Amino acid sequence: MARSERESAIRYPLTWMLGVDSNLRVLRTLVRHGGVLAASDIVRMSRLSRESVRLGLLALGALGIVDTLGSINARVHRLNELHYLAPVLTMVFKAEAERFEAILNAVCQSAIDKPVLSLFLYGSAARGDDMADSDLDIGLVARPGDLADVVEGLRDAVRGPAEYLSFRPSVVGLDIEDFRRLTNNSDPWLENVKREAIVLLGRRLEEL
Repeated sequence: MARSERESAIRYPLTWMLGVDSNLRVLRTLVRHGGVLAASDIVRMSRLSRESVRLGLLALGALGIVDTLGSINARVHRLNELHYLAPVLTMVFKAEAERFEAILNAVCQSAIDKPVLSLFLYGSAARGDDMADSDLDIGLVARPGDLADVVEGLRDAVRGPAEYLSFRPSVVGLDIEDFRRLTNNSDPWLENVKREAIVLLGRRLEEL
């Protein structure tokens, strides 16, 4: 397969800033923090390796979007807010964060008036390792007589927000009796769900 031609850095700086995963994650970390950070802090917050952060800072510094301050043994880094693209990039990362909050809010609102004992995310999105084609796994626990209506009602209610916010909801419901039976049997699937779940409404799974 023929390799793509390299794009001009002066004409298309966003390719160079955002086209490399480590550059993007370093830049996102600095923008969201809003102040100066040591490289070790960026490693921790971005979950990148030290070498990836080092290379990302070098590339972003060469593009002028990141400033490096201090001596060689005590360097800190920050977004160069005077860079022409800094305000736009700040808005993009802000919108990215707001979209995820809007997704969580849409899921909560879809269940707010329903007899749900617990509403939670689980799976890859809860762990933070989801891919572009991953579902948003939504779990809920309800009483046996309510379960079918609650699951169907939530699926209907979240369909509109899912289309607007571009996510794929997958709703799984458990009645409280099955939940407790699986808990008593130390069911592997449920134990994994409990470890990774992000509870949005109702009681923590350990409390049910």
